[in-house]
Amino acid sequence: MNARRLRSALLASSLAALSLYAASAQAQTTYRWIGRDGQVNYSDQPPPPDAKDPSQAPLGAPNLVDTGGPSYSEKRAARIFPVILYTGADCVAECQLARDYLKRRGVPYREQLVKSVADAAALEQATGSKVLMVPTILVGKTARQGFEAGAWDQLLESAGYPLQGPALK
Repeated sequence: MNARRLRSALLASSLAALSLYAASAQAQTTYRWIGRDGQVNYSDQPPPPDAKDPSQAPLGAPNLVDTGGPSYSEKRAARIFPVILYTGADCVAECQLARDYLKRRGVPYREQLVKSVADAAALEQATGSKVLMVPTILVGKTARQGFEAGAWDQLLESAGYPLQGPALK
């Protein structure tokens, strides 16, 4: 009978210790950051001050890896081939179609309103043409004047932007 009580007491204390250990593991934090060398690091220690893109999550959290947001290929395309949309004050309907198209595809872009001689010169340099029209899209160093969805699809796909962005999935 004493052996049975001893086993019960040992089992109960083992279960209590195990539950305390599990609770403490849940309270720990894992840090993620990108180092100077471009490597992704994970640690239970906070990242160094010069770390890029630091984040933290509770250890054992079900969603430790964030699967939302842009994919690696989308981030890469945006970094290597940034998109600029040139628009004008008098361009209303067609420029709005271009904006809506880029938003629907989930393409990050910067809009540049052509309103000065310097803006027009920048657009001329981007397109390599003296004939300027808006909307014009600049993907990296390749420009396309006028909005035409099929041509813009080809241009964006060749730069690595997916056909359907996060908003269309």
